[in-house]
Amino acid sequence: MIDSLPKRRHRSSLILIVLMIGTVLVACKKSDTAAPPPPSETPSEWTSEAASAPPSDSAGAPAPQPGSSAPKPSAPPPSAAPPPPPPGTNCVKNPRACGFPDASTTGWQPTGVKLTTAGVKLTSDAEFQINTAGAVIDGKDIQGCVSIKANNVTIKRSRVRCDSYFPIRVYDGFKGAVIEDTEIDGMNSGTTNAAIGFDGYVARRVNIHGVGDGPHMGTNVVIQDSYVHDLANCDICHNDTIQSSGALNVVLNHNTFINDAEGKNAVVRIATEQGDSHNFLVENNLLAGGNYAVQVRSQGYGFPQGVKVINNRIVPTWRFGPFDVTDGTIVATGNFRDDNLAPLSAD
Repeated sequence: MIDSLPKRRHRSSLILIVLMIGTVLVACKKSDTAAPPPPSETPSEWTSEAASAPPSDSAGAPAPQPGSSAPKPSAPPPSAAPPPPPPGTNCVKNPRACGFPDASTTGWQPTGVKLTTAGVKLTSDAEFQINTAGAVIDGKDIQGCVSIKANNVTIKRSRVRCDSYFPIRVYDGFKGAVIEDTEIDGMNSGTTNAAIGFDGYVARRVNIHGVGDGPHMGTNVVIQDSYVHDLANCDICHNDTIQSSGALNVVLNHNTFINDAEGKNAVVRIATEQGDSHNFLVENNLLAGGNYAVQVRSQGYGFPQGVKVINNRIVPTWRFGPFDVTDGTIVATGNFRDDNLAPLSAD
């Protein structure tokens, strides 16, 4: 019994040492798995490019191999200030610089189309007749006058050269005609009565010149983003860039209308010789020349009703004044001179 006592004491000491080592190991393990400290507010590797990088198209893409560089995300567009507004005065010298249509934004040429005469068959009177509903005339060089005798006809990216009364005429009873990205050349003929007539058409980005009068309008007409200029000179011409003698539901929006012909009358003429007139909007146009820029008259069927002339830039090249409004009143607001931005009143 006495001989075994030291052995027991030695064995107890070993057990105690093992327990102490185990306690230390457990404590170290807990320290290793504790949450890491929060990152700094501005990590050294943070960049604006990394912040705005789009997500990868394929999740889980393999990491780049050693020695290769990771693709760099594209930088976000700079938050630059918007470009300055276009020149604010004398826009008639360069309409496009002020955001108005001119030859560089209208007609067939800006589209890059190559014109062809294929399929263009004229009558003995040099007339190109369209009699099929929904017909689309595209990229044609038409050396004659166009007669539309069907609904929903489209003429686009084309040129019409006609020295007779109506380069493009929509006949009575038909509607839905669209003329866009097209040039109308009246060949500087004094016999050209109206570049386009009369009801149910839309003209967009049309370049009209060399005609006695620009478009004439009756019912449901829209002319937009178009350029009417260089009207024909002749002894009998009494030129109007836009003319109506009885109109219903007309919109003239964002066009350049110039009347510097020798026989100039008005840039925009709204009257009632052939019928009453209702709902006529003239808005955001560049108007130049004429005896008057805008003429509104009672002539036979009372004074035109619902005429609004709003936010137009008027070049002071008129012969008598910017407005001629007789026997009635119109809504005319926001109109101003092209040269000094002074407001213009219809009173």
